[in-house]
Amino acid sequence: MTLTSSLIETCRSKLPAQVNDDAIAAARRCLLDSLAAAYAAYGEAPIEMLRGETTEGSAKGEASVIGYGDRVRPSDAALVNGTMISVQLFDDNQEQMRGHPSAPLWPAVLALAEARDVSLHEALRIFVIGYEVECRLGLVLNPSHYEIGWHATATQGLVAATVASSLLLELDETRMSHALGIAASMASGIRRNFGTMTMSFHSGLAASNGVRAARLAARGFIADPQIFDGAMSFGAVFSREWSPDALAENLKAWGAPFMIVSPGPTFKLYPCGRPTLFGVDCVVELQRKHQVKPADVRRITCDVSYMYPRTLIHSRPSNGLQGKTSLEYCVATTLLDGRPTLASFTDKAVRRAEITRLIGITEVRVPPELSENVPEVRKAPFEQPVTVTIETSDGRVFSETVRHQKGSPWNPASDSGLRQKFVDCALPHLPRECVDAVLECIGRDVKTRELTKLLKVS
Repeated sequence: MTLTSSLIETCRSKLPAQVNDDAIAAARRCLLDSLAAAYAAYGEAPIEMLRGETTEGSAKGEASVIGYGDRVRPSDAALVNGTMISVQLFDDNQEQMRGHPSAPLWPAVLALAEARDVSLHEALRIFVIGYEVECRLGLVLNPSHYEIGWHATATQGLVAATVASSLLLELDETRMSHALGIAASMASGIRRNFGTMTMSFHSGLAASNGVRAARLAARGFIADPQIFDGAMSFGAVFSREWSPDALAENLKAWGAPFMIVSPGPTFKLYPCGRPTLFGVDCVVELQRKHQVKPADVRRITCDVSYMYPRTLIHSRPSNGLQGKTSLEYCVATTLLDGRPTLASFTDKAVRRAEITRLIGITEVRVPPELSENVPEVRKAPFEQPVTVTIETSDGRVFSETVRHQKGSPWNPASDSGLRQKFVDCALPHLPRECVDAVLECIGRDVKTRELTKLLKVS
């Protein structure tokens, strides 16, 4: 049996029987959080541009755009919805994946589940399997895959979306192998685009291309059916340390337990990049303890792992999107605003004079113990502690270290907290009775179409 066949057999036969109630409950949390992130982006410019491109002059399709209710092809719905979930950088994250698992996956699952009128429970079950794919692949492609500059949300997320789409379309092994081969040539997304509209577009592309690859394979479109085997395979192209044996061994652990359960996702309490959350939590705690006035701050230092400067590339942001991927800005706006909110990431907010001053006195450092020369750090650079130190003009020095940011599996968000996040993001657009109806619907085994109908803003 080829490695590609083993992966497909695992996803088609082994994993479906292993999906348990804990995994389904975790998938419901991811769905709720993703819908919250989508409503947070309702009406944003990138979404209006994509809607214009995908809906103008098109016939009514089988899937809908979250909030808007546009009826479009499943691949187009996945494109807009994936981008929408990612725009505010408010969507979930996962350590082993080194990316955002839900944004490239839920839109593909929802689009085809709606088109085929399957139950929400079936959609949740298939989401769990896709989630396992993208996170487990992170263990065998990284650290070099991410270090080179690929965005795991786009690449690993595409494989997950293709697997999930193939399962929803009930493709046999042969056609699923071709779907993965098609998807491999669609894989894209570079981190250089962080801090731009295209960063969130990565999720939309992954979701859309996953749907398209599976639907093409269903029609008989062919590709290399052994895309994880031999020379120029998916892993060989995307990773410096790729080993077929490593994936073969890794496959034995899939679903035992599912990674959506353990360690699980990180849910965000603030709408910015995950690495910045450590610094934000540091400042929140410093302010709780010491109530430092921003005007009194003389110097700020942030001690971080080696991947922070390589990932949070906008040290001097000029707009809101760049601010979401700037550690310096997120620390500064937390000092000024108490915590980052959606309003903290407008272009006007980023250009505040006091923000410019605070950023100018902020230094991001990589101490020797957090360099890439330390194997444990290179293996998990975003799981290392972050320390923020604030020096005031009268000589006082305050320091705080955060090892696990709020919302992580080790400092988890509560169910009530996730529900409140959804309410906060949806209520500006939906009547309260509709918000409550969506919350109630997510908790039941209904047809997926029943849920998607409730999402439209009237």
